[in-house]
Amino acid sequence: MSTAPDPVVAEPPAPPSPIPFRPKPAVKLPPRRNRNKWIVIGGVVLALAAGAELWRIHSANAITYDTVPVERGAIQASVTASGTLNAVVDVQVGSQVSGNIKALYADFNTQVTKGQLVAEIDPQVFQTQVDQASAALMSVHSATLTASAQVQKANSDLAGTVANEKTAESVSAKDRANALNATNQYQRQDAAFARGLITGTDHDLAKAVEDAAAAQVAADQSQIEASKQTIQSAQALVLVTQNQLGSAQAQERESQASVEQAKLNLERTRITAPVDGTVIARRMDVGQTVAASFAAPTIFEIAQDLTKMQLDTNVDESDIGNIKASQEATFTVDAYPGTTFHGQVANVRKAPISAQNVVTYDVVISVSNPDLKLFPGMTANARIMTAKVDSTLKVPNAVLRSHPTPAALTQFGLPSAPANKPQVYIVRGGKLQAAPVTFGLSDGKYTAVTSADLNEKDQVVVRFNMAAGAPAATAPTAPGAGGGRRGPGL
Repeated sequence: MSTAPDPVVAEPPAPPSPIPFRPKPAVKLPPRRNRNKWIVIGGVVLALAAGAELWRIHSANAITYDTVPVERGAIQASVTASGTLNAVVDVQVGSQVSGNIKALYADFNTQVTKGQLVAEIDPQVFQTQVDQASAALMSVHSATLTASAQVQKANSDLAGTVANEKTAESVSAKDRANALNATNQYQRQDAAFARGLITGTDHDLAKAVEDAAAAQVAADQSQIEASKQTIQSAQALVLVTQNQLGSAQAQERESQASVEQAKLNLERTRITAPVDGTVIARRMDVGQTVAASFAAPTIFEIAQDLTKMQLDTNVDESDIGNIKASQEATFTVDAYPGTTFHGQVANVRKAPISAQNVVTYDVVISVSNPDLKLFPGMTANARIMTAKVDSTLKVPNAVLRSHPTPAALTQFGLPSAPANKPQVYIVRGGKLQAAPVTFGLSDGKYTAVTSADLNEKDQVVVRFNMAAGAPAATAPTAPGAGGGRRGPGL
């Protein structure tokens, strides 16, 4: 096995020897040229310092502004209010009688129909009252029958006395005829006796017959008078018995009413649903005592139709003048934070609600709840739409609050704003200009404007920014205002 020879490595050449550094001798300037140099340097420093000071003063006095574009769109004014959702018809079912609850036939969320039995009070006490009242009615009815019989007897007695009077009058008429005949006979006998045609005995007999007939007539008249007195007594007795009958009949009616009341109380122990609906509350249990002495205690609360609800909102008195029936409304509830529900103003109630010197009014908003997502008692934040403009120029409300001082306007070469003539400031061709406007509807964030000098997408000043030392201006900051920032001459 042969081996290759080792390669030959060439050695690097030696570096050249360094050239030694030799400083040049300093050139000495003449004394006059050295002094001029320092004068020039000092002048430049002073010029720079003066320029910096002037720029600082200029920056301190500068006024910048922020702008936003004028937009075109819809403006919808609204009134916000909070309120509570309620069923349109919410009936509180209570008991009109006192007692222990024997049974409950409904509970929370039970669907009930009108007339359905939902609760029952122990009827034993009320059944006893019905029995007592019925017994009292029977007793009074017997007294009425007795009084009625007495009236009939009194009427019969009166009829008898009237008949006796008629008989006495008939007898009296007959006796008066006999007396007249006896008087005529006596007169003839007296004339015959005077002429001596008859004896004294016949004359005396005729006189006796006349006297007897006259006495009988007097007796008949006395009998008639007695019959009249008896009739008056019988008539008075009839009136008394009739009054007794009336009193008995009144007591019978009172007893009948007591029986009806007792039966009604017994019937009221069976509590039925007054409307079709859903039981949304049950406030009593079986065995609990119901005391209905002063007010009917509530056992159930029934919402008639939960698919149709109403939102009762409290609107401030400063906003109530803008609320009208049929206005659209939207609202949200905490249970569904991402859902907006819709409704319509149904009624603006004129009864004031005063709390801590704050006056509000109840505005009722009708709400459709077909899917039963909304529950009674939910708190809602509502927005009632009071007016709307579909297409108009609009600017942020911060533009309305941007009012530079006359000194600031002078710096931009603009005259002072005229009194009672609103205007906004726009930027055209890099220069600030004033544009007279008329403000219209506002939705709380934007305000509609009308102006012959204002166009869509014009840059309108939303805020003036005052540097330190600049003339003061009224320029509140609008939250969320955007746009470019400009300065004078930019």
